[in-house]
Amino acid sequence: MVSPLSTASRHPGRAVLVLLACAALWSLNGPLIKLLDAADVPGITIACYRSLLGGLLFLPLAWGRRSTLKNVNRVWPLAAILAFTFMTASFCIATANTAAASAIILQYTSPIWVFLLAPLVLGERPGGIEGGVLLVAMAGVGIIFFTSPATETTMLIVALGSGLGYGTLTVTLRGLRPVNPFVVAATNALGSGLLLILPVALWGTFVISPRAWLLVLILSIVQFTLPYVLFSWALQRIEAHRAALILLLETILNPLWTFLLVGEAVPIPTLMGGPLILLGVAGWLVLSWRRALRQRSP
Repeated sequence: MVSPLSTASRHPGRAVLVLLACAALWSLNGPLIKLLDAADVPGITIACYRSLLGGLLFLPLAWGRRSTLKNVNRVWPLAAILAFTFMTASFCIATANTAAASAIILQYTSPIWVFLLAPLVLGERPGGIEGGVLLVAMAGVGIIFFTSPATETTMLIVALGSGLGYGTLTVTLRGLRPVNPFVVAATNALGSGLLLILPVALWGTFVISPRAWLLVLILSIVQFTLPYVLFSWALQRIEAHRAALILLLETILNPLWTFLLVGEAVPIPTLMGGPLILLGVAGWLVLSWRRALRQRSP
């Protein structure tokens, strides 16, 4: 969610450790959403409250930098808010209603959508080799869908939708590079929370138990806000593509935390197709990184 601020490697070892902490904290969304679902909090309510509280936490960091929004056409922040809303709502709903491992793995199909959307939206044309690598990831998606029970199909589609939202968000964030990262985080989170109020009124609930509120606060502060701040710090000290590769660890830690804290095992279809998705995404990141380095070379 943050554009690369610098490729200078100041304290890269610390940055790697911080990114590992980010992956560990972000991956807590699996068990926390499962615990909230067990407390009868619908996924749409979880998404709304997490965004609202997270946005309010970012607001003090963003307020003094809000003028940077003037650097871009207003279409970009609006598009980013819509993409963020679709991503977070789809992910929370899918995680609450299917295996957390399946939800997080399918969210990481975002590079496929970036590959497809970048030529249309940004005029960027990724290399054909990168597209070939992403076919491996698409094969993994096919395995998950065609070997899962039919009762899981709807929620798997919702989870895949979170990947579409994530990919669309990635593309829109490229148009927001002149905007301060904390301003982007605050506008996306607050805008998403406000947009989700009506869906919560229709399909969710505003009333949750004190225990659920505690879990929502942990989700907003520990799982969402804190790692984002750490991520922003790390991106000033390490290359963006290298950071993205490290953060793939989230797809492993999320199912692990969910198993340890909730007892949910990884479905067999995800065990078969998930490694192909990760292999394709990692290959795409490496190839994109190498292409960016070539473009910067004199």
